[in-house]
Amino acid sequence: MKKTKIEKGVDKAPERFKLGEMGFTGLRISHGVSADELDRDLNFPNNLKTFKKMTEHSTINGSLNFFSVIISKASWKYNPPDKASAEEIKQAETINQMMNDMEHSWSEFVTDALSNMIYGFSIHEKVYRRRYKSNGSKYDDGLIGWKKLAIRSQESIEKFVFSDDGNDIIGVKQNISRIADAYNQYGNRATNEVVIPYSKVLHFRTGRHRGDPYGKSPLRDAYLAWKYLTYLEDLEATGVAKDLIGLPVLYLPPQYLSADAGDSEKAIRAYYENCLRNLQMNEQSAMILPQMYDPETKQPLFELELLSVDGKKSYDIGKIKEWYKNMIMISLSTDILTMGQSAVGSFALGSIKNSLAGTVAMSFAAHIADVLNRSLIRQTYELNGWDVSRMGTMDIDQLVEVDLESLSKYWQRVASVGLVEVDREVLNVVRAAGGADAKPIDEPVDKEALSGNSSKAGEGMKTAGEGTSKSPSGKDSSSINADNSA
Repeated sequence: MKKTKIEKGVDKAPERFKLGEMGFTGLRISHGVSADELDRDLNFPNNLKTFKKMTEHSTINGSLNFFSVIISKASWKYNPPDKASAEEIKQAETINQMMNDMEHSWSEFVTDALSNMIYGFSIHEKVYRRRYKSNGSKYDDGLIGWKKLAIRSQESIEKFVFSDDGNDIIGVKQNISRIADAYNQYGNRATNEVVIPYSKVLHFRTGRHRGDPYGKSPLRDAYLAWKYLTYLEDLEATGVAKDLIGLPVLYLPPQYLSADAGDSEKAIRAYYENCLRNLQMNEQSAMILPQMYDPETKQPLFELELLSVDGKKSYDIGKIKEWYKNMIMISLSTDILTMGQSAVGSFALGSIKNSLAGTVAMSFAAHIADVLNRSLIRQTYELNGWDVSRMGTMDIDQLVEVDLESLSKYWQRVASVGLVEVDREVLNVVRAAGGADAKPIDEPVDKEALSGNSSKAGEGMKTAGEGTSKSPSGKDSSSINADNSA
């Protein structure tokens, strides 16, 4: 029997291909330095100075602080894997101990790691030690723990070291001579350069980096708006200064301004030019002028006055600045900060934007947790001889504040119609929302300790005279509660 094309395709063996990597990342990397941006100010290392200057603006700094405050409230905890054995639970407890057994606090590390929101990337060196009290540890079990997760300043990073094919990062080159060493902290070192193996660093990066080790700073999207906003602010400040102090104008006889003026007349002209310059720079408060009049016109030959500058134009500079500020906050997903400063907007819109900002903050924190899981914790497991196939996960709780009003309505509505199973996982969610510690997932639920209260909304659906209905009409008074009504 003759086979069809489809049957032939099924019988055909799959095409052989190389299991390893064949293509290239295609990054514009020159000698370990990214050149992916068109604007010179946004390419490394010039972008470090650009982004640092941008953080001096109150609008950008307020947006960055907004995310820092949200993430700083988060609770970081390493949880054991599902169906963990006693040994695996003990390993998870040890990891949680390491988080609070370093030379710096965990919150300091998270704050330093969040510098990738400014520069696009952040490098931390993993420094280990044996857990002995003689080594400075709180514990004495001899396990390999964390001494510190030390940040390596972005300004000290010279370049990333790539493999021969350019696809893999194998190291980070740090050069201390790139930093202005006014206090000669590094002058006595034999060398200012060091290449840190990539396996020994935590590499955090943010944005649509497409594999670029330098990442893409969120400030990049706000760069143009910031640039025009600061230019307008400089012009406005200059205009205000001129409006307040006026523009000094000095009238001299024409012969002093002529190209054929004599040496004495040129000297007098230069003297008054210097006086005007000092007046404008606030280095001189007054001038003395000769009382001379033209014999024919009877007008003074020397006269000084302040020219008033009217800063009013046909456009509203305040509205233009506000527009650029909004563009900056929108690009940083922090336009929730503008809510309440104008009559525009609703409570529902504010809730949506608040949840969006919380989602962005969660993405920053989740990236940190992901790098910790893949790099730091996995390596800690390997150094201590633990089974990496049974690793747990670093979780983040309480990052976004729970709306207890909305949450209580949700539980009331679903519980009133019997759609919730009362188990330990559900009760831990309720406990966490109220600020109480979660109980072990394997601890049985003590149903006698539950409050036992119920809205009894479902009983109102019974026939007249039964359930919560007290009238022959069958109406249920519990439906007056808007939270129980459909």
